Amino acid sequence: MPLPAYPRWLYRHAPTLLGLALVIAMCINLGWQSIDWIRLTQAVPKGSEEPAQASGENTLDPQLSKVFGNSSAASQGPAPSTSLNLTLLGSFVNPDPQLSSAIILNGSTAQRYQVGSEISSGVTLHSVAMTQVELMRNGRRESLSFPVAKSSAFSPTENSYTPPVEESLTPEQLELLESDDLKQLRQRMRDLQQQMQGATVETQPVDTSEPATESQ
Repeated sequence: MPLPAYPRWLYRHAPTLLGLALVIAMCINLGWQSIDWIRLTQAVPKGSEEPAQASGENTLDPQLSKVFGNSSAASQGPAPSTSLNLTLLGSFVNPDPQLSSAIILNGSTAQRYQVGSEISSGVTLHSVAMTQVELMRNGRRESLSFPVAKSSAFSPTENSYTPPVEESLTPEQLELLESDDLKQLRQRMRDLQQQMQGATVETQPVDTSEPATESQ
């Protein structure tokens, strides 16, 4: 007995209809997943934006400081003069600021201090310039300049400026002020003198001819 026309058509196209239904179901599922993903990415907590902005500012400040400089350091301005009983006797400026030093008279004792050294309780040497030094006193910067004298002399050395020492200093203090730089300069002068003497000996002509013998 032959089947009706409608069930026969359905039986014939059943695989095609089943595949089409699966494709439609997969598209619907993919669409819902896409919608959920978009909602998840757009739902950013408000509190998380502020740390991101703060971190962006922190990473940008060092880069801008290289171009425009440190605003906090620039706003400090010149340091006021110190009221401590200190006298600047000599400054030695090094290309490396941390290696610079200065001779400072603290009360009745003169000593050479390097940058970062403690001069007295709560007072350290912060920086050294040709005509003055800066002190760090309990977290505040103070300047110490050379004493004003009627006559001053400028040292001919490249990286040092030493004004005349006051006449009131004792011989023991003057002997203490003799720095290592002067000792090195004297040693270099001795080495140079020895080299010049050696070069003079080498340049003297040497007579290699044998003396003529008298014929008998």
